[in-house]
Amino acid sequence: MAGPRSPVQQEIIRAARRQRAIRLYNARKERWRFRFRRLRRAFLALMGIVIVSIGAGLFLDGLPDTTWLLTMLLGVLVFIVLSIYPATPRPRTDQLSSVELAELAGSTELWLEARRRSLPNAAIDAIDMIGVRLEQLAPQLVTLEENGPAAREVRKLLSEHLPGLVDSYTRIPPALRGREHAGSTPSEQLIDGLCVIADEIEAMSHDLSRNDLDALATRGRFLETKYIDHG
Repeated sequence: MAGPRSPVQQEIIRAARRQRAIRLYNARKERWRFRFRRLRRAFLALMGIVIVSIGAGLFLDGLPDTTWLLTMLLGVLVFIVLSIYPATPRPRTDQLSSVELAELAGSTELWLEARRRSLPNAAIDAIDMIGVRLEQLAPQLVTLEENGPAAREVRKLLSEHLPGLVDSYTRIPPALRGREHAGSTPSEQLIDGLCVIADEIEAMSHDLSRNDLDALATRGRFLETKYIDHG
């Protein structure tokens, strides 16, 4: 199990939490902008139906009452549907593998943030640390070759290992997550795995900063057997 964090790591985590508060604030603003755009589209569609109906009534010298009633019902239905759909976008696990490499770090962070509440409180520090590492890695992915071996290794860690670790934990019944199995509990195994992934992301970032793509491409793959299948 991961040991206590050093003062430097603790300060990094505190900074990560401050950055997270800013990201959440910006994310909430973006969600409200999306909702307002959706409402505006619904209102414009409703007004379009009303204007067409009035125009048709004037052109045809009036419409039957039944037609007006059906038109009103259609307008209300269209307004309700367009004010609800499309739903506010949320990253899904199956979308991470198809995200463009330049957007992968940001999408992974949003995906992990959406699952924060389903993970134990003890894992919060590790989640915040992963957020810091992903922000550090994000600008480096922009210049990375999309189909190169280094890119494949980054994708494997962020779109396979990390989601596999989190999803395997959330599939465990809550009553069993604190029960010891194979020397540790699923919650402890989750935290250990998240810490290892945070360290791996940092190591990848260092490799990229040194342009050591060979080292990144040949990094060990022990996550698959040690942490992913603990459930």
